[in-house]
Amino acid sequence: MSNGLPASERALPAIRLQRSRLIWLGVLAVLTVALLLALGDAGAAWQAVKRADPRLIGLALVVHYSGFAVRGYRWQRLLAVSGHRLSYRYAASVLLGGWFVSALLPARLGDAFRVAVLRLPSSAQRPSVPVADSLGVILLERALDISAILVLSAGFGYAALGARLPRWLLMTYLVTLGILALFALALLLVPALIDRLKRWSGHRLWHAGLDFARQLIAGLHTLPRRPGTGPLVVVASLYIWLCDAAVLWLVIAGLGARLPFAEAGFVALTVDIFAAVPLTPGGMGQVEAVYAALLALLAAAPFSVAAAVLVTRAITYWSFLLFSGAVTFAAGFGSLLAPQPSTEPASDLAQRGGGS
Repeated sequence: MSNGLPASERALPAIRLQRSRLIWLGVLAVLTVALLLALGDAGAAWQAVKRADPRLIGLALVVHYSGFAVRGYRWQRLLAVSGHRLSYRYAASVLLGGWFVSALLPARLGDAFRVAVLRLPSSAQRPSVPVADSLGVILLERALDISAILVLSAGFGYAALGARLPRWLLMTYLVTLGILALFALALLLVPALIDRLKRWSGHRLWHAGLDFARQLIAGLHTLPRRPGTGPLVVVASLYIWLCDAAVLWLVIAGLGARLPFAEAGFVALTVDIFAAVPLTPGGMGQVEAVYAALLALLAAAPFSVAAAVLVTRAITYWSFLLFSGAVTFAAGFGSLLAPQPSTEPASDLAQRGGGS
């Protein structure tokens, strides 16, 4: 039975979390921690953690979650620009649910979860958000994030290393700039091309896809037309990513070591570049490896790199996994994550079980 949504939106599946995936996440976490401690001094790391200043570690925790409070505000504002006025509480819950899924699955599948939640009408006061609109907002988020990371990382890198900035990193900056330029060019050119592309075929699905693209591009054009919102979301984006730099800097200070803020910012933002496309759930292993390599390279004063990475990830990943999971299930989104029950008849299951 149709629920009244277009076919392109009804086809979007919910994200399902299988128990085996959670088991693999636990195994990967144990392996990552074990390898990190094996490469460093496990005893020194443990001693550094025991001597850590709880006030600075607590402040790092507050800073990290303040970044997500601002993320919720930015997400709400971008949705409002697209014509969908949601309460801050609901918008932030959807955002946290998406990040919870991304922390458990690779490749930022939490974005698909956000789209899936928003397309389902929960009440007359909170109607469905079309897929094209929610995707457009997510693309705007990504463009703002990439721009903020690029500006901050380049600034911190130049302040920390000056002319010693690695060539591979300069190439990364150039590639990222190229991606942003292509994105801007597409926003300008695609609308004019859609009418021409429609003449290529009269097939219904071809025209439906082009209409979806037109709606998506139209949503991306809304922010430049709102001069009051643009500066707010840009400043919010810079704050969000500055929080990553502040968290690392506070953690290292809490462990009794000193690292210039520019160097802490360079490390944190470079890690964010490498984690842009997480190959594992939450970038597990991927993030720790880059943190450890850069801290070992830059740290002038000796301190336990393993302890710094473990405490930072305990704040930014493990505590957040628990918090965002609690919010996700409290908001009633848990049904979208539960594995699908088997629809196979019991007699067929019995026959398969007897034949195995």
